[in-house]
Amino acid sequence: MKRALVFAKADTKTLNEHLQPLRRYLHAQVGRPWDKVWSDIAAGLRVTSTVQQHVRDHVFDFVARNVFLRAGEPWLREFGRERPLRESYRELWVDPRTGILRHNRHRVTWRQTLRQRRERTERALQARMVPGPGDVQYHLLADGAWWEVVLAREPEAGPPDASPPMDVVLSSGLAALPPNEFYGQDGVYASRKRQLSRREAARLGLRRQNLGRKRP
Repeated sequence: MKRALVFAKADTKTLNEHLQPLRRYLHAQVGRPWDKVWSDIAAGLRVTSTVQQHVRDHVFDFVARNVFLRAGEPWLREFGRERPLRESYRELWVDPRTGILRHNRHRVTWRQTLRQRRERTERALQARMVPGPGDVQYHLLADGAWWEVVLAREPEAGPPDASPPMDVVLSSGLAALPPNEFYGQDGVYASRKRQLSRREAARLGLRRQNLGRKRP
């Protein structure tokens, strides 16, 4: 088996230039015993070379070693915690039953994670906020009632000692999210709020939730 000679000239290149060859090499070893793969890598890299040692250290950014099975599902133990292998960003893993290097086919990339997070945020926003006319939004707040909220633009930067405008929703304890996430846009705050009556909420198609909390 060809050793990891793609790293033999690592002293003349930057670390990043060698991570992609390392990644390709590791993927080409899928199906082999991990002990043999690691032996080949160790033989092809000199510990006396700083760059080559860094390349060796990055092997485990791609390969999950401390894997065990829980109810038939691969789990990873690292950093003092345990989690399903499918939640790991590592592209490859060592099967604890056979010692064979395998693809992590259920891996979720950082890009996918960010997209899923944005989608969850958007769904949550749609569930608790309905746009109204102009600067009006209708919000389902922490007391289980719908409120009419009027937004205003944050003022331009003023004197250092100037007090920021008070957000009448966030300051009331009826919401805890950051303003940009809560209102779905940047640079705004709630200048006024008014609780909708049941009739108003029904007319707008908004359903009240009973969360067992009274309005302050």
